[in-house]
Amino acid sequence: MATVPLQVLKRCASTAAAWTPSPCVRLLPEVAEALRLGRPVVALESTIVAHGMPYPQNLELAKDVSQILRSKGVVPATIAIKDGVFKAGLHPDEMINLAKAGEEGRAVKCSTRDLPLVASKYYRNKHNSTIQNRNGFSEENVQWGATTVAATMRLAHSAGIATFVTGGTGGVHRGGELSLDISTDLIELSRTPVVVVSAGVKSILDIRRTLEVLETFGVPTGTWQSDEFPSFFSPTSGVQSPARFEDAMDVACAYLAGRDLGMTNGMLVCVPNHDPAGESVEAAIHEALLEAEAAGIEGRDITPFILRTVAEKTAGDSLRSNISLVKNNAAVGAEVASAISTMSFGGSSNTFQSSQIQSDCLNNDKPRVVCVGGSVIDTVAKAKAGSNMIIGTSNPGTFHRSDGGVGRNVAEVLGRLGSNPLFYTAIGNDTEGNEMISRLQSECGVVINSNSLKVAEHIDTAQYFALLDHNSELVGGIADMDALTEIPIPSVEELTGVEYLVLDANAPIDSVIQITKNAVEASSIVCFEPTSVPKARQLCQSDDFLSTLSYTFPNADEAVAMAEAANSGEGIFLDGTIKDEFAVVKAAATILLSRMRSDASVVITLGKAGVLLSTRRDNTSPEFNHFPADVMPQIHSSNGPGDTFCGAFVHSLSSRKDSVHDAVRFAMKAAVLSLNYEERAISPEVSSLR
Repeated sequence: MATVPLQVLKRCASTAAAWTPSPCVRLLPEVAEALRLGRPVVALESTIVAHGMPYPQNLELAKDVSQILRSKGVVPATIAIKDGVFKAGLHPDEMINLAKAGEEGRAVKCSTRDLPLVASKYYRNKHNSTIQNRNGFSEENVQWGATTVAATMRLAHSAGIATFVTGGTGGVHRGGELSLDISTDLIELSRTPVVVVSAGVKSILDIRRTLEVLETFGVPTGTWQSDEFPSFFSPTSGVQSPARFEDAMDVACAYLAGRDLGMTNGMLVCVPNHDPAGESVEAAIHEALLEAEAAGIEGRDITPFILRTVAEKTAGDSLRSNISLVKNNAAVGAEVASAISTMSFGGSSNTFQSSQIQSDCLNNDKPRVVCVGGSVIDTVAKAKAGSNMIIGTSNPGTFHRSDGGVGRNVAEVLGRLGSNPLFYTAIGNDTEGNEMISRLQSECGVVINSNSLKVAEHIDTAQYFALLDHNSELVGGIADMDALTEIPIPSVEELTGVEYLVLDANAPIDSVIQITKNAVEASSIVCFEPTSVPKARQLCQSDDFLSTLSYTFPNADEAVAMAEAANSGEGIFLDGTIKDEFAVVKAAATILLSRMRSDASVVITLGKAGVLLSTRRDNTSPEFNHFPADVMPQIHSSNGPGDTFCGAFVHSLSSRKDSVHDAVRFAMKAAVLSLNYEERAISPEVSSLR
């Protein structure tokens, strides 16, 4: 076994630590968390799932490979492109969809050159800020980019994944000295520092010339526990291997030494396939090659043709042998990934940071703002205009689905304005929740790490379903909010150094109170968005809660309910001689301010009447300032402007260092953008106010 001095290993680790991944790859939270914590992750290609074998064998193999990796403490990350979005890690139902997509004509094979082409539509929409949620969009229409070895290497490296397991790699085609038909896999191996674990180059290729090209490109290449280079289905080829790897530590040492030298190439580890059917399959391959040549089949079409033909000739032996070698490669790849993780980071921490779920301490800095609250999928069903809804039967209408939740909305606003808040929330272990979090990170600049995100097993991501009649009046709704009981509580240590904490009322009452107490102990300024009248009323029965607040952002109904709860359930009594249209909300604000911190503000949104700012400084009498609304725009949304106001207000104080009065004006300007936006709660145009 190779040995490397401790000093070299330390330098290798620091070299790896300098790597900053690209923000373009959307990671499954499980994958991102593993990378952040230094746990081993193995990338898997998607071409073998979409095109390598028929359904359902392809899906069964994908599940088996994932189980092999997990049994060895390694997290699998299938690399694919879904509707133009680069992804590292797929949820189980996404894997099923991908497995069916090849036969249904919804998956295109993507090498490195194809990556920008397949992603171009998504990037154009993103640039134009016109990305829409796929409302009512059938999963049967999802378009996939199935990544080859080369494309998988590139995206895996962009995501910060150092080890990749596949079946076989491309190489120089037979007759390549005349046709110059050389796989992009070899080019990618020459420029992308990922360890590729395979059964060698595909057996339809020219092994000797492939090894010559790898040598020319400076790619470290060796065989697992053998001196002979394998020929994919067979462990023998008659060709001497350039190097021999005795175990995973050999591979890890060589890889890290190369990184320490500043080498940017990958490494090829070839694992012999000892499946008994291999020799007969090799004979069938030679026959299939002659048939392909006679039929004029060439280029990227050769491999699928050979695989199908050989499967027919060997009565399925090739498929069984292919499955066997992929599983064997996965077992070896798991060992390699674990060794690299252990040697680089001690097996406990990893500076291959996820660009999606990132640490808030990349530069040892705490975030200026922390948000805590709900992430909810909102679905609105509305009866068709001009038709009266008939209860008890089906009615024509439309469905609209969007990301929601008060805490999530506020975090989005802060992110779009450039505050980069750290967001604490909870989702279920499902596609909807994972994709919602990914959008929040990649499109809005919100930071989420393994401490701030709870992925709850056996609970669905929170959802709210509203049924509206043709006049947009609420007929009824269903709320499934069990996941929100899992919202994590940031500790005093985590909040120390944080300037502002913003939270909604979606977590359990005890959790909300504990969070605000932790924030006060950490010297953070607490801002509260009441969420709803019932939740606000419940919380404000507690003086322990109210005494922690510096800012709150109720509407008029919420302000009155909060004040009555704080006042032991007694109503608000007014002097009948007072002629003030805002007398009730001013009285409510006065009650609340008497129980909040000594230097506090109650900012009440009044709809068309504007905003009432109520402030108290050092136990003095409250001061009231009314900010009338400008000419009201056409109202398209009523559930996002309040959250937009809250997020923009906090951004104005924390980042712009505005006065409270200027913060109100800035927040009103932002709220109007969401008020006039129909597609979702928060308008992307909020970003224009940065």
